[in-house]
Amino acid sequence: MKPLPPLILALLVTGCTEKTSTDALESTHTSPNLDPVKVVEPVLFVAAGLNTNGSLVRNYQRGLQYAMDYFGRYGPYYVYLLGPDSEQSVRHIYHQRALTRANADARLGSLEEQTQKFLNQPNIVNEIRSVLSGMAEGGLTWTQDPPILYEDVTTNAHGREKDPVENTWGALHEYHHVFQIAHCDTKQERTSEKNINSWISEGMATYSSAKFMGNLGLSDFEDYMLQLRTSGANIGRPSINEFLRESSDWQLNDEGYWDTGEFAQVYYMLGAWATAYLIHVLNIEEEIVLREWYYDIPRMGKSAAFRKHMGVSLNEFYRKFDAFIRQTDSVVMQIFDGQTEDN
Repeated sequence: MKPLPPLILALLVTGCTEKTSTDALESTHTSPNLDPVKVVEPVLFVAAGLNTNGSLVRNYQRGLQYAMDYFGRYGPYYVYLLGPDSEQSVRHIYHQRALTRANADARLGSLEEQTQKFLNQPNIVNEIRSVLSGMAEGGLTWTQDPPILYEDVTTNAHGREKDPVENTWGALHEYHHVFQIAHCDTKQERTSEKNINSWISEGMATYSSAKFMGNLGLSDFEDYMLQLRTSGANIGRPSINEFLRESSDWQLNDEGYWDTGEFAQVYYMLGAWATAYLIHVLNIEEEIVLREWYYDIPRMGKSAAFRKHMGVSLNEFYRKFDAFIRQTDSVVMQIFDGQTEDN
C-alpha cells in the first residue's frame, strides 16, 4: 500500500488547536460535462480524550484513504470524532464547525451572527447534549446551499475507537455517500430524476464498503453477503430472509420504508444485493455500477443514466431482481462463482 497522504488533523483539546497539513488543494473529477473543482483534503476534528495512541484516526484514515483513491476527492469534507470527556473541547469544535458553514455574503449577517445562529439551532443544541451525555449517534450530513460541504459526525467515538474494523468500515461507507451526493440534487425528492433512490444510496454504499473491506483483508465479503440474508450481519435483524417471509409485496423503489422502520432491510440489505445482482448477474463492471454511471445523472437524469450504463431500464431491473432475490441462499450465492445467468 502506498504511503497515506496527510489529512488535515485538528486535535482540539481545551481550546488549543494543532494542525498539520501539506498540499491541501487538488483537482477532482466530477462529471464529463462539468469542470474539475478544487477541494481541500478532509479535516478531522478529534475531541479531547480520544485518539490517545493515534489508533482512532489511523483506522478511520485507512478507510477514508481507500475510498478517496477509488471515488476521487470531494469536499470540503469535515469529520467530527467527538466524545463526552471535555465539554470545553466539544464546544470549541462546534464553534469551529459553525465557522466552516459561514457564508461570505454580508446580507446573511456577520461571521459572529452566523456562528451564533448555527449554534443556537435546536438540532445543534440537542446534538451537543447528545455528545456530552455520551450518546452514540451520527452519520453523514451536508449543506444544500453555499458553502457546500460534507460532514461525518460521530457523537461518541469511543465505540469506534475500540472497534478498528467498524471504524474503517464506517469511513468507507460514509465517503461513498459523499461521492453520491456530489452528483445528485438532494433538494429534489429521491424519486426524482436528479436524485437517487434510497436503495441506490444505501445499498450501493453497503455493497462497496463490504467489498472494499474484503479487498483490505479485514472481512470476508461473500460471507458478509450471506449474513445479510441469514442474520442481518452488522446491520441488524430481521435478516433479508426473515423480511421476505413476512413481506411478499415489498418494492425496492418504495421510499416509504423510512417511515415504517423497514429501511434497513430494504435500502441497506436488499439494496446491497441489488448492487451485487448488477455486477455479478448482469455482469456490469464494478466501477460502472459504483462510480461511472453517477457522472451522467446531472445531465441525463437517473433513469436514462441507469439504462445507458446497465443496459436495462430501472423497471425491468426491479422485475428481474425481485425474482432473483426470492430464491434460496444456495442458489443466490452462486452468483459469486459466476454460475447464475440473467434470465
